[in-house]
Amino acid sequence: MTFQTLDDKRDCKGVFYNGDFYFDKLPRNLDRTWSWSPHLVDYDVEFAEIWVGSKNIGDVCPDHLLDRYLLRQQRLQAHVKAIVSSKINLDDNCIYDLVPRHVLRHFYQVKNEITDWIVENHPKPKNYSFLVELFDTVNQISQQELQIDWDNHNLLFIQDPKAKALYKRHSKSKSFINYNIFGTVTGRLSTFPNSFPIMNLKTEHRKIILPKNDLFVELDFNAAEIRTLFSLANMEQPTTDIHQFNIENVFSTHLNRENAKRRFFAWLYNPQSNDEELENFYNRTKILDKYYKEGYINTPFGRKIECDNFHALNYLLQSTSSDNCMDRINKIRKTLSGRKSNVAFMLHDCVVLDFSEQDAHLLPRIKEIFGDTRLGKFKINTKAGKTYGSLEDFSW
Repeated sequence: MTFQTLDDKRDCKGVFYNGDFYFDKLPRNLDRTWSWSPHLVDYDVEFAEIWVGSKNIGDVCPDHLLDRYLLRQQRLQAHVKAIVSSKINLDDNCIYDLVPRHVLRHFYQVKNEITDWIVENHPKPKNYSFLVELFDTVNQISQQELQIDWDNHNLLFIQDPKAKALYKRHSKSKSFINYNIFGTVTGRLSTFPNSFPIMNLKTEHRKIILPKNDLFVELDFNAAEIRTLFSLANMEQPTTDIHQFNIENVFSTHLNRENAKRRFFAWLYNPQSNDEELENFYNRTKILDKYYKEGYINTPFGRKIECDNFHALNYLLQSTSSDNCMDRINKIRKTLSGRKSNVAFMLHDCVVLDFSEQDAHLLPRIKEIFGDTRLGKFKINTKAGKTYGSLEDFSW
């Protein structure tokens, strides 16, 4: 049955279902709603929001429901505005304790109808199950307050304008990471404007982020997009550094690692680049013939991305590599469920764990999970440290 959650705060568990409100103990036959909620982790529920790529419900509302939806939304927003004006903190109260029930009933009823219409009139995404798991992962992260050491780095922030702006914006309130899994064309993660900017935090500023447990552990794919290229070309994954592999197996003239890396990327993402040795070995034309058809990239992870020929290989590798990493992080998050250790945050090709020493016996298993990907066994770089800015290489 179709329903809507009333509030996502931990202590505000409630749903609107079948014309009535239910709190604390939710009905078990809930199966369809608009958006993800932390209260639904143990439920097998379809999320209409994922059907439409997380677009705003008002933007995808069918014409025959739009006027009703806008009216109900306007009335709800008027009550919320009045609550805020009266200095009541919404973070400390449940919305259903502050807004009249008849206003909520009318709003959630039309939201139920929109939810049903979306699911019944849009095709289910091929990568739906993967996206639901990713929603679980990013929303778990969004519930975890960052531990930030503002006090001991004032000098750093005074001297650096960007760090000073970071301090001004985030130091007076709790900081969270809010990922947007639909923020880019390829599916690579971005963050919402209200998020702590973990994706573009300068290296010298990372030392302010501290673990809540004993240390941070980082797992990072070695040359992720190039290893993705190997997989798409049906070639066995090298066990050594990718660029050293190219020096030894592809190039006929000796190059140092930096020049080999520069030459490789100059060829890889420029369709007009003509490097016969690289083309003969990797055959990017054959790869595109398989995955790029009629103006669309169709990735192994079920994404269909519109693009021109110039960006086709770039989008294919970027999207596939990102999804491959996120798929492994989803698995790690499940493995750590119920333990002190958790997924602290993630970047494009790596994951950072907030790790407890009592879970140390799990480290070999976690490394195995991360490296044993759907695209083959990837080489992994591992680091650990007492702050995000002091990670050092180590092997397990």
